[in-house]
Amino acid sequence: MSITAALKDVAERGTGHGIRLFRGDQERERTGYDELYAQAGRVACGLLERGVRPGERVAIALPTSIDFARALFGVLAAGAVPVPVPPPARFASLEIHMRRIVLAMRQSKVRFVLTDEALGSLLGPVLGGDGGGSSETREFGILDIATVPAPSAVYADVAADAPALVQYTSGTSEDPKGVVLSHANLLANVEAITKGIDLTDADVGCSWLPLFHDMGLIGTLLSAVLAGADALLMPPEDFLRDPGRWLRVISRHRATISAAPNSGYLHALRKVPAEDVRELDLSSWRLALNGAEPVDAGLMRRFAEHFEPAGFRPTAFLPVYGLAEGSLAVTFPPTAREVRTLWVRRDMLGEGVVEFGGRDSGLCREIASVGAPVAGTEVRLVGEGGGVLHSEAAVGEIHIRGASVMRGYEANEAATRATVHDGGWVSTGDLAFRKDGELYVAGRKKEMIIVFGQNYYAHDIESVVGRLPGVTHHAVLAAGVPFEDGDGLVVMVETKESEAYARSELVARVRYAVSSELGVTPREVVLVQKGRLPRTSSGKLLRHGAQAVYQQWAPAPPDAQPTVTTDPDQVSLE
Repeated sequence: MSITAALKDVAERGTGHGIRLFRGDQERERTGYDELYAQAGRVACGLLERGVRPGERVAIALPTSIDFARALFGVLAAGAVPVPVPPPARFASLEIHMRRIVLAMRQSKVRFVLTDEALGSLLGPVLGGDGGGSSETREFGILDIATVPAPSAVYADVAADAPALVQYTSGTSEDPKGVVLSHANLLANVEAITKGIDLTDADVGCSWLPLFHDMGLIGTLLSAVLAGADALLMPPEDFLRDPGRWLRVISRHRATISAAPNSGYLHALRKVPAEDVRELDLSSWRLALNGAEPVDAGLMRRFAEHFEPAGFRPTAFLPVYGLAEGSLAVTFPPTAREVRTLWVRRDMLGEGVVEFGGRDSGLCREIASVGAPVAGTEVRLVGEGGGVLHSEAAVGEIHIRGASVMRGYEANEAATRATVHDGGWVSTGDLAFRKDGELYVAGRKKEMIIVFGQNYYAHDIESVVGRLPGVTHHAVLAAGVPFEDGDGLVVMVETKESEAYARSELVARVRYAVSSELGVTPREVVLVQKGRLPRTSSGKLLRHGAQAVYQQWAPAPPDAQPTVTTDPDQVSLE
């Protein structure tokens, strides 16, 4: 079966449900799934009339909107392959942003970009060949989604194993890679999600997550559509300005399922005061999925306590694990239970050994279970030497395989060979251990910082600093930086503090917090202006630009100068 055929089945069921777009607190547009299927066929016909070929990659550069859904399903109905790319965002300069978009589109041999009139006028001069000259000289053809649909509809026959999506990874620790997923991959993952959370057409999903990202696209849009459930969408920028809008939509429209990364829940917790909580009714919210970033069990407890007067239940939280290479979902815990956590020693964890301890020891870190593999997916842990780990006392790299798992990256044989192994196993770069059949994610291999022979997880350092007053929300970047006398820990912190005494006090607090909690003292603490740390298109901190950022923002050179090379393409400093 293809995704288009699955959408047809939903349309013919006549549930009366569909996609509803909210701006601010108001509904601005809606379309039923029967209408969406018809619109997809007309978009497909218009694309084919313009020369789009079956199997061809077509970029989609649209904001969160019903037009995005029309474009996505229209490209699929034409037998082509959508390549969602982020529209210009607040997280990066236009130059850096467009570099990443063009890199992805060239890798996928894109000829056409589906967008709207407003974005087309912005993207056209940048994407056009010869400085944005005539249509004959442009490298990419810009198509306005409003003018593409034809009067008649076309639905191409597509094999289940044909490509259905090229999903570019977020690229926090390296340049993004295009994950190629088939119709069968996506449908298998949607089915696994549906089973894992008992999703039915009686559910109401609500999401502010960007649709060019796998959690927003597959986890919230595609899963809701193919279940026939109502999908309430709002743009990420509306959530960032006022996270209360997200909660008010859930409250007023009785949403049952919503997902966010850890930073999203933190943003809502910080910005929605207690007096506003009393105006909400979150009793309908049965599942609050938490994924895409390291999960903070303490934050979830604080969120549940803060929003308890509105009827939010701690059992609604569902910490999950997934990644683009697995379509999205890899592990889910059981629903309707409180978050399960373990306390483990940080120092031993950094050495790949799991040793449990007490929460009050000061030496331990709390890690939340992300559950067991979803239907159709297998998970194994692999040690440093390449052997499969069976002991619960060891940390290993997560490998996955199954019906939802990719076969390879787009036009990148070297990356595919390094990631896809014998038997179809795919290495994720994530480190974890198991306890009682459930997975506990410890961090990423490439985010390990080594100081004086000791291993430290960057997330541990960033979590400790992020709790300090004066530190901008979700804006700490820890990195190992080479100095002439050896590697040192550098912590970069965004702050609004401008007064010299307050800044020096903040530096001292950062040093003390990291040293006392983790046993390592930062070589440098660098304060940067709010919004100046580099981010991916989905808002995550861009880790592989950390050394270049340090060189840009470091104080007057100390005796030991850092020996780093600046790559201006990796940083966004305006």
